[in-house]
Amino acid sequence: MTDTIPRQPIFSASRRMPFFGLVDRIFNRSPRPNAAPESNFRAFDRLDTLLANAHRALSDPEARDAAVFEEIVDGLAEVRTHAGAQGWIAAVNRVRRHPLLALMHQEDLMRRAFHAPTGTAGDIVRLAAMDDPTVAPRPPGALTELGVRLREWLVAGTLMQSLVNRAAILAHAIDAAARAVPAGAEVLALQCGVLSEARLSHAVGAGKLGRLVALDHDFRATEAVEHAFGRAQINAIHTPTYALLNGAASALGRFDLIYSAALFERLDTRAAAQALAAIYAMLKPGGRILIANLAPTLPEAGLLEAVMNWWPIYRGAEALTDLGGSIARAGGATTRLTLEPTDNIFFLELTRPA
Repeated sequence: MTDTIPRQPIFSASRRMPFFGLVDRIFNRSPRPNAAPESNFRAFDRLDTLLANAHRALSDPEARDAAVFEEIVDGLAEVRTHAGAQGWIAAVNRVRRHPLLALMHQEDLMRRAFHAPTGTAGDIVRLAAMDDPTVAPRPPGALTELGVRLREWLVAGTLMQSLVNRAAILAHAIDAAARAVPAGAEVLALQCGVLSEARLSHAVGAGKLGRLVALDHDFRATEAVEHAFGRAQINAIHTPTYALLNGAASALGRFDLIYSAALFERLDTRAAAQALAAIYAMLKPGGRILIANLAPTLPEAGLLEAVMNWWPIYRGAEALTDLGGSIARAGGATTRLTLEPTDNIFFLELTRPA
């Protein structure tokens, strides 16, 4: 008889839990306080229990339900919180060696993200259907039965809801710029991905913008944008991130709106400040910048890092306020900080004096 996962959750039911800073790994992340050795042992024991029970449940069609996926998300988040910086690295390696990972990767978004490390060509697959699952529908039979169920649970989670909200908020910003400049607003999208927000924008659909320039370091992203919208409507430019940091993008001229959905999640504090100063100099009088950034309290942070190999730099209110503050003091900008409805993505807005 096949074992099934216990009906009582292994971990706390709450998906809103505190995180103690960021993990010091791969890039220049801010380290979390190191956990005591005994805390590491307890975290690993919880992780091993989670992996074993989740693997049994996902292997049994009769035991699969959304609660199993939620326990994986919550369990990884709890281990990430309490294992300490180095402990979390060890925990991720444990997940990578466990057969549960192969079951999770029957869902293609998680699998494709895992095999497209941040910053490499092909990273576009990570976003192609994350903030707009209708962009890349999967043909029947492309996923296993488990993969279909995992996709349903992933799409229903807070991460996907947050990314969909982000696209809608950016689309609203594009439309607002178009209304503010009836003669034709000029808009610049940084790290554009597949430009999902443009599909939601009434101004883009009606051709009411003066121009929309979309930059991305991934040539597949700019090719996808050109294929979807055509070169006449959107000027998609393949350009490395360092060109933006060095001010090369200033050759594109001035803009009424400059926004980024995910670029700043890849930049450390120094590079983020440098990029923000560079694009602020490209604003027209009265223009604004809108920067989105995942919050440190994202419930799926452990899932992103361990299962999807996605390591964003999370920023909270204080970090983003400090980032915008230097521009406000030097350039006279007004700043505003908001959260999307699920409280998982912050938006930093800077407006240049008219």
